[in-house]
Amino acid sequence: MAVASAPGKLILFGEHFVVYGLPALATAIEARTVAEVQRADKYSLIDNRPETVGYKKEKYSQQVDSIQRIFKAIELKGDDVKIVLRGDLVATSGVGASGASCSAIVAALSDEFELGLSKEEINNIAYEGEKGYHGTPSGIDNTCSTFGGFILYRKDITSGGSNMKHLDLSTSFSVIMGNTGITSNTTEVVKDVESQKEREPDRFSRLFKEYQKIIDEAIVSLQKEDLENIGRLMNKNHSLLREINVSSTELERLVELALKNGAMGAKLTGTGRGGLMIALVDDDNKKDVADAIKNAGFKAEITRIGAEGVRLGR
Repeated sequence: MAVASAPGKLILFGEHFVVYGLPALATAIEARTVAEVQRADKYSLIDNRPETVGYKKEKYSQQVDSIQRIFKAIELKGDDVKIVLRGDLVATSGVGASGASCSAIVAALSDEFELGLSKEEINNIAYEGEKGYHGTPSGIDNTCSTFGGFILYRKDITSGGSNMKHLDLSTSFSVIMGNTGITSNTTEVVKDVESQKEREPDRFSRLFKEYQKIIDEAIVSLQKEDLENIGRLMNKNHSLLREINVSSTELERLVELALKNGAMGAKLTGTGRGGLMIALVDDDNKKDVADAIKNAGFKAEITRIGAEGVRLGR
């Protein structure tokens, strides 16, 4: 039996702005999906990952398609493979759950069948698996899960292609993920933002310039490990996201709770109008922030960002 694991991901800066050609910064998180692969008499998949209620059922047909795409890319029939998924990464929207499972499965298959795949090859095959979930994926999730650390992503709005750069940073720090418990429709939210931009191009031009300053300064602050400034920039990024109407009452409450209880910065991550909030904390106050969120009736999880990528074993 072969075992491999891969981390989830969060968008640290850049939600929605990335659609219009501005860079986004994503990071791998400490929580991981573990894939166990062994040869068997027939194919089977056992998914023991923790989840937001209903997530795995909703994604099941996509998951089946994803795994078949992985088998095809590796040139395995897969009819004699048993796959078991587990780990501490909660299968939910916004944390790259599908990308983590794809990277972990590919790495475990490579080990079990002695394929000797490099990380670049694991990433390319995991991207094929991501097509089962997302049709035409950005590649951010599987790249974060495979390589870990921090990924700078930019979409070429002319060609539709993308450019990803793995940042050579060794920094790692704690964040709180607060969950609204609400699943938003990414397609609908993106279309609404687009409609706003068409109605108010001058306002969006200003917002784009402000965001570009934020992401440029954020990269420098990460290199310097200036957590206080990273937190301040997260707050500014959230303000811009609030301006384009992708926040929500629940997200604003989570941000308020985090900042009131000592977080250095807090913002929505992902689509918005539900989903997750992330708060930058230090080790002295992370429990206080998480407890405050839980006491208000939300779910909260402490994790670290800048985590290691795919690896054999847990």
